[in-house]
Amino acid sequence: MRRAATLDALADAAGRVGPPPGEDPGRPPGADPARPRGSTRWAVAPRAAAAAALAVTLLAGGVALRASTAPEGVPVELPRPRATAAGAERTAAAGEATPPGGTPAAGVTPTPAASGAPAVVHVVGAVAAPGLVTVPVDARVADAVAAAGGSTPDADLAAVNLARTVVDGEQLHVPRVGEVPAPSAGAPGTGDEAASGGTGGAGTVDLNTADLATLDGLPGVGPVLAQRILDRRARAPFTSVDELDDVSGIGPAVLERLRPLVRV
Repeated sequence: MRRAATLDALADAAGRVGPPPGEDPGRPPGADPARPRGSTRWAVAPRAAAAAALAVTLLAGGVALRASTAPEGVPVELPRPRATAAGAERTAAAGEATPPGGTPAAGVTPTPAASGAPAVVHVVGAVAAPGLVTVPVDARVADAVAAAGGSTPDADLAAVNLARTVVDGEQLHVPRVGEVPAPSAGAPGTGDEAASGGTGGAGTVDLNTADLATLDGLPGVGPVLAQRILDRRARAPFTSVDELDDVSGIGPAVLERLRPLVRV
C-alpha cells in the first residue's frame, strides 16, 4: 500500500509540470496552435532583406565588369628547336643530291654531253646566204645548205654528197653548174673531176675550194693542219701550191708529198 501511494504522488506531480491539457508538448511555447507542426518560419526584417539583395546585385555587377574588361589571352609562341651545324650540313647535302629517277635539285645545272654540242660549218659557193651556220652535230650536208638559205638555181647539187654527215669546223663548197667540184670527203681525187673536163689534174684537190674533211683526208694532213689551211685561205686565196709552206706545220717534206695531190 505504501508503494501504491508513492506512485500516485509521482503521477500527480508530473501532471502539474506537463503542458496544459490540449497543448502539443512538441510545439514551441507561444506558437500559433492553428499553424501545423513543423511549419514555423523565422521572420526577416525588410531592411535586412533589402541590404542583402543590394549586396548580391553589387557582387554580380562587379564580377560581370571584371570579366568584360579583362584583356584577352595573348598567344605564346613556343621556341623552335635550333638545328645544329652538322644537321644543317646533312640537310643541305641531302637537298643537293638528285634522287634516283628524279630531277636535279634547284641551282644544279647538268653539264651537257660533248656529243650534243652543235657543229659550225662554213658554207660557200652556190647558196643564198654563204657564211657560217650552226647545225646539230649529226646534221647532214643538206641541213647545212638549208641553214645557209638553200641552194641557188645554178647550184650543181648532183656534185655534192648531200647525205654526208658534216664535220665541225669544215668548209662546205656547193659548186655551180659547169664548175669543177671539190672531191667529196673520204674520196679525194674521184674520177668525177677528170670526167668534168676541169683545168686541174685528175685526182687532185683544189686548195681554194676543198672543205675541212677533204683536206683532212690528204696524206700527212690531220684535222689541225686542215684547219690551218682553211685559215690561211680565209686571209687570201692560194695562188700557188708552194704557198702551203706558209701554213704552220707544213714543212718541205709534207709539201713535196702534197704537191702531186693538190692544185690551185
